[in-house]
Amino acid sequence: MATVTGDLKDIGGADMADRNGVVYFTLNTGNIMASGGGIRPDIQKKVTPGSDGKFSINLEPTVSMLAEAWYTVRAEWLDNTGNLISYLEFQIKVPSGGGTLSELADISGTGSGANQFIWWVGLTAPPSKRYLWLHMNPNDNTDPAGTGDVRQWR
Repeated sequence: MATVTGDLKDIGGADMADRNGVVYFTLNTGNIMASGGGIRPDIQKKVTPGSDGKFSINLEPTVSMLAEAWYTVRAEWLDNTGNLISYLEFQIKVPSGGGTLSELADISGTGSGANQFIWWVGLTAPPSKRYLWLHMNPNDNTDPAGTGDVRQWR
């Protein structure tokens, strides 16, 4: 199993105090594990984040399945009576080592597609591997530690 973690904030980016978050993970189709041959059904798994929005779930790594595999993730925000306020759906492929939703998310199938050009300017590595990294000191362009290299941080 691989551990996938996330942080489900409410729509305004605040804590979950007046929202009830639920996240569902559904394998795209039943599949077979490459090592050991175990069959994995497409049964939906559910996780309820804590009041701070954080959660963790163990999922089968999709990279270890014989047929092309991914999980559809559906994050829902509910009011205190259980009515749906908003939701977001996207897909993830899970590596053996797991990861965070922000690193694993593939939203290219929704709307206009994923933003492939989010820039991070700094001397330290970006917080996510989905950035283009300009290795510079944003406060001092003459800093000798800044190389000016542009890296695709994946």
